[in-house]
Amino acid sequence: GLYFQLEQNKHNSTHNATLDVLTAPTASPGPDLSWLSLLSMIVYIIGFSLGWGPIPWLMMSEIFPSRARGTASGIATLFNWFGAFIITKEFDDMVKGLTEQGAFWFFAGICILGVLFVFFFVPETKNRTLEEIEAHFEGRSKPRAQMPTSAFSDPPVNM
Repeated sequence: GLYFQLEQNKHNSTHNATLDVLTAPTASPGPDLSWLSLLSMIVYIIGFSLGWGPIPWLMMSEIFPSRARGTASGIATLFNWFGAFIITKEFDDMVKGLTEQGAFWFFAGICILGVLFVFFFVPETKNRTLEEIEAHFEGRSKPRAQMPTSAFSDPPVNM
């Protein structure tokens, strides 16, 4: 977003708004900012692959209970790819409605909301068993007693 904002400001300050559309624009004075877009893309790719990229896939294996992990992971994957499709499809409309920098600032705001969500609502799972994590999400303080069960039997009931 910053790159597009700086480019637009540079463009607006060097061109008269009353120029004829057929007049070829001259090279705009000022620093070349093409390096900023490349650097931003590199930082994004590195940051995404180290942080937000693998997190949903790691969380699915930790927070879904064993008995629902397959179905729940499938639904979460469907939702993830559907969201990616909608964002890709609607990006041009967002640029038309919000400008290029507005669209990128919008996504930056969504990322900030994601960080806040993780900070306040996603529990720490380090050094906790899957049973302890499941107990946390079910509102129990201790995991259920482990009893051998098959995939077709009901989960054990505490008495």
